[in-house]
Amino acid sequence: MAVDEENEGAEKNEPAKQPKGTLLKAVLIVLSIFLAIGGSVVATLYFAGVFPGGADETSAEVSHDEPSGKTKGKSEKKKVDKGPAIYFPFEAPFVVNFIDKNQIRYLQINVEVMARDQEVIDAIGVHLPKIKNNLLVLFSDLDFEMITNVAGKQKLRDLALEELRRILKEETGNGEVEALYFTGFVMQ
Repeated sequence: MAVDEENEGAEKNEPAKQPKGTLLKAVLIVLSIFLAIGGSVVATLYFAGVFPGGADETSAEVSHDEPSGKTKGKSEKKKVDKGPAIYFPFEAPFVVNFIDKNQIRYLQINVEVMARDQEVIDAIGVHLPKIKNNLLVLFSDLDFEMITNVAGKQKLRDLALEELRRILKEETGNGEVEALYFTGFVMQ
């Protein structure tokens, strides 16, 4: 009987070892899941700006007006919180002809402007003839090769936005147009 008792004791010890290994694996898997979920929640809260030093402060640019190099995080918040985007669509597309290698080329561009201040949108409407004139001159003085790629179209958009801001700054003292978009672009 003593041998049977030893065998029973040995059999009891062996199954006890296997559950410890699977229990350890299960605990590690559960901990890994909690760490992954917790990490993603913390990262989301950090980038949402809940914690100090979050997205609002890290995306702030250094102000060139202040010699101390302080960031302008608060002024950036004011721009973002200023209001919803207001769009001004130019009613008719800009249509220009220009010469490329002794061929007449045709370009049609639909433009929309975005600002967050209704006064700026109203000023665009008031000074529309001058804006249209200057943009037509800008568009007609193009190199066809420049506008056949994405980088060239982006550069043209930036030039048009710069010209629009310059006109509004000159006429009203406020050139706070946030963006200019090409909503249609046809070349032939």
